[in-house]
Order: sequence, then structure tokens, then C-alpha cells
Amino acid sequence: MEMTPKQRLLSSIKGEQVDRPAFSPFLAYYFQSLPLEIQQAGELAYLQQMGADPLLRGAVCAYKYRHKVCSVNEVILDDKKIVTWITPKGTLYAEYIFAKKSNTWYLTRHPVQRVEDIACLKAYYEDIIVVENIEESNAQVEQLGGNGLQLAILGIEQKSSFQSLLEFWIGTINLIYFCEDEPELIADLLSVMQEKSRKTVEITANSKVSACISWEDSSTGNISPSMYQEFIAPELSNWCDILHNENKLYVQHACGLIKDLLIPMGKQGVDAIESITPPNTGNVTIAEANRILPTNISLIGGIDPVFLLNSSKSQLEKEAVDLIKTCSNRGFVLANSDSCPPGVDYDKFLALSQLVRTKL
Repeated sequence: MEMTPKQRLLSSIKGEQVDRPAFSPFLAYYFQSLPLEIQQAGELAYLQQMGADPLLRGAVCAYKYRHKVCSVNEVILDDKKIVTWITPKGTLYAEYIFAKKSNTWYLTRHPVQRVEDIACLKAYYEDIIVVENIEESNAQVEQLGGNGLQLAILGIEQKSSFQSLLEFWIGTINLIYFCEDEPELIADLLSVMQEKSRKTVEITANSKVSACISWEDSSTGNISPSMYQEFIAPELSNWCDILHNENKLYVQHACGLIKDLLIPMGKQGVDAIESITPPNTGNVTIAEANRILPTNISLIGGIDPVFLLNSSKSQLEKEAVDLIKTCSNRGFVLANSDSCPPGVDYDKFLALSQLVRTKL
């Protein structure tokens, strides 16, 4: 019997038998480049039109958060943006610059620069109140029905606490120094941050969503395997325990240089790793991930975004067939990894959709 897209995606993430391989391209950056009328119709309609199984990453959120006394202000002057966080312990600010070509704001100054700023960030998190948004998220799940699968977002910063310090709040270099020079301050800060993010997971676990995701962007480009195991893996393992107790699945988004992080990821309790990215964008092929990871962890991705852009349809189809065969021993969702470059020929999506439906 033919499965619904939701059934097919859930079974793929669980590593269960499916009627055919699941296919769901990751349209980040690509979809925003499409004509306005297509964007207004929505990503779901676009995925359905091409015959994909809509895996809507981060599409619902079962919680909201607000502040008791802290405030956040944003000022934009031409191509520069300044965001300010006013806390009882002082003020933090970040600076951005806008790149028109990529339509993206790039962070140029991390908010936490000095040891004294750590207390400000801690105060900001202590001030956060996490509240339920379950009624709205449940309505979204019910509205989608079997037509796709939403991966509900988790975390105050939509990722683990340490990863948010690494990427945004502090930055790689200063964070490493602070971990060495001020370990107690960082530990106290992480404890508060993790408590708030854990609340988002607990709320989500009691909603009707079936699976969750966080934008970990895990990569040895900015964290060592030992630091990952010390600071990130324990928090994500706790999230997995909470979700699994309520029969929810956890998918970890990891689109960077993750080859040397696969073993600790495999021990966290994750159900799937999303955006497995081969060279040159990433550093691990699906075949390598398949050899390294336990077979109870499903894989999502495998097609390098640059290859998707530059390959012929016949080359792309051959690559897809090889990926699907490689993962015949585990759950797998065929997708491009990391992002999708604007300019990819729509016919390539149609070719992949047709491939999984009729040619395997």
C-alpha cells in the first residue's frame, strides 16, 4: 500500500521499511530567490508540485519566550545593523553588515567581548520566561496531516547552548580563551542557558509534533571533537531522552565538517543526522557516514549543493541511485545538503522525484 509523505518520512527516520525511498530537497537560499508569487504560495506547495515528500525543517515551534525586564533593540542604517541587549547587569551589542549579492546580514561583532559581558549574558537568560505555544503548533500539525512532516525547532537559540556561544554570542576564539581562563563563569552561564532550552524541549515533547530538529551547524571548522563531547553532546543527549520518553524523534542538523564528530553524535541518542555533506562543501560522504555510524541512526542528505547546481541530470540521477543503494541497510532520506544554490534547474528536482517513484 502506498504511504503518505508523513508515513514515508517518519519510517525513513525510524529506519523502518518504506514503500519507496523518501526524497525531500533542502531549499534554504534557493526558495528565497524564486519569484514572489511562488514564495507566497509557500514551500509546501512547491515541494508538492515537484512530487517531493515535504520535510519541513523547523516549520513549527511549540513554545515562545519573553523577558521580564530585559529589552532588545535593533537599529539599521543603510547596510549596517546594530542589535542591543539591555540587561540588569549591563548592555551587550552586536554589529552586522548586509551583503546585497547574497541578501544576507553577516555578523561582524559578537556581543560578548569581555569577561564582564558574561554576567550580562547570564542575566539576559535568567530573565527569559518560556511559555507554551502548543495550541498553535498542534493546529499546524493537524492542518498538514499526512501531506508532510514538520520538524519542530528546539532551543532558545534553535541550537544547543554552547553552539550558540560559539557561533553568535562569544565567537570561537574568545570562547576557547574563556573556557580556559574562566571555566566557572562559562559553566554557570551554560547551566542557565541549558535550563531555559530544556524547558523548550519539555514543552515540545508534550505537543502533537512527531519529530524535532535543532540548527546545530556542527563542524570541526570551529569546535574540536573533545570540546564537542564535553560541552554539546550531554545537552543534546538530555534532549533526546526527554523526547524519546514521549515517543518523539530528534534530528540533528549538521552541515559542516562533521567527519570527526560522527562517533560522538552516534552516542547521543539522535534518530537521524540531517544535511550529511560530502566534499567540497563538507568533508564526509554518505558512504563514510554509513560505515562509521550505527545502523539505527538514519541519514538525510548526501548531495553536495555545488554538485546539484553543476551536474547534468544523468550525473545527478547516477549519484542519487548510488546514495540510495549505499544506505539500503538504514533509514535514508535523499536530499541536497547544507543549502540549495539559487539557479538550480527545477527539472533536476523533477528528475529526482521521478527517480524515486519509478526507476528504483
